Amino acid sequence: MNSVPSILDAVGLGGRPATTQDAAGSGTAVLVDVSPDEALDAWATARTTVDRTGRWPVLCQRHLAHDGDLFSRFYFDEGADGADASPAAVLARAERIDVDARLVEWRTQYPDGLRDWVDQEIDRAREDTRERYGDAPDAAQIRAAVSDDETVEVAIEGSLFDWEHGRPRLVAPDPGIQEWYGSPDELTTLVLLPVPQPWAVYAYVNALHDSCAYGQDLLVAAARRWYERHGAEPVAALEVSTWLRVTRPPTDPREAWRLATEHHTLAENTLATPAVALREHAHLLTELRHWVLFSRP
Repeated sequence: MNSVPSILDAVGLGGRPATTQDAAGSGTAVLVDVSPDEALDAWATARTTVDRTGRWPVLCQRHLAHDGDLFSRFYFDEGADGADASPAAVLARAERIDVDARLVEWRTQYPDGLRDWVDQEIDRAREDTRERYGDAPDAAQIRAAVSDDETVEVAIEGSLFDWEHGRPRLVAPDPGIQEWYGSPDELTTLVLLPVPQPWAVYAYVNALHDSCAYGQDLLVAAARRWYERHGAEPVAALEVSTWLRVTRPPTDPREAWRLATEHHTLAENTLATPAVALREHAHLLTELRHWVLFSRP
């Protein structure tokens, strides 16, 4: 199924005006404009045809699709740090990555700004827990979890996540930017990539600003793991944010915690911008059927 009309017929958009673009030297993409109101339905329909078309669909901003910058390698060149930044090369490097080792390397390369404020951070976090649950563990219990193996924030949040899990709440978790999913004001071009793998989206289209620093190959490798473990499928890639549909949310609390720390590491603004605590995000992940990840300059 190679002709544009046959591809559009397959995804339920037959007769629509469409264009093709070279996808940074790694195949040819088909682009078709859709309205904001129909964007998510158009994606869902196209998703059901991937086995036939061999093309993963992703929603993108129309201005990028029309001005020729959608497959720009500008940010990918930064992430590649002198290596080949083509989609094919990014995907090839992602195959060889030790995701956990790279995540640890990225987390530990900057000084921990909270090392001198541990007790103050514990007091603040305990007060938040008390407001949400009516009680909180002793400060000494949380302090014992702080070591050189993790940042102060992650150690404190992890200790409180363990204590909070399964306890009745007084206040519902703050969804933060997760409410952005389903508001496609700018998601007006459906892009049919020349590959069927969902995680390949992040090798073709810029989605998170932080990936310019840690490398898009790491994001691709992490996204593949999210897909394999949780059925997380990229729906939109928007330069500084991405949406994923999730079919198997984590049910084990330790898996939810691990996943939350990955989101925090790879897309810091997901939690920092709405000031959502890491442990709150971990609690939410056991229920969410979609993720919004956000990372801006």
